[in-house]
Amino acid sequence: MALLTWDENHPDSTEYNDFYEGYIHLVTEPNVIQLLIQQGQQVFTLIQQLNAKQAQHRYAENKWSVKEVIGHLIDTERVMAYRALCIARGEQASLPGYNQDEYVEHASFDQRSLQSLSSEYDAQRNANISLFNSFTEEQTKRTGTANNATLSVRALVHIIAGHEQHHLNVLRDQYDLEITQ
Repeated sequence: MALLTWDENHPDSTEYNDFYEGYIHLVTEPNVIQLLIQQGQQVFTLIQQLNAKQAQHRYAENKWSVKEVIGHLIDTERVMAYRALCIARGEQASLPGYNQDEYVEHASFDQRSLQSLSSEYDAQRNANISLFNSFTEEQTKRTGTANNATLSVRALVHIIAGHEQHHLNVLRDQYDLEITQ
């Protein structure tokens, strides 16, 4: 079995729940791994440019701070990558869902330094790129169940990238932050 190049390896609509369609459609790059690398560079640059006031900014009451958005990206990627690993390895048990708002509420992201968040983000992203690059085409097409929905490994990788693109768009449009391309 040869390792996958990820070029033009997009999931079809039978590989994910309708909830994720918006994220999947935000992945316009033919190679999702290259997109993950680019996004990692964008997030690194963003974090380096933030001052303390910007990092704590919320664009509206009851919305997450910029630090909380970054923490949410880390948590979501970790959950989705774990699901991808389990499914790629043939896990048959249904994997649990998670409540993003409760995770952010209990994470204390606002008390952490930007450097701490940046280091964790980079470690998570780099580890996941290595993991995803280790998959064969057959493994990426495997499906399993998470949060009572069928998901393929390749759909999960695209969900990570699309989810991040969604939040980069929100950071640009709602938080008025400059996101480099």
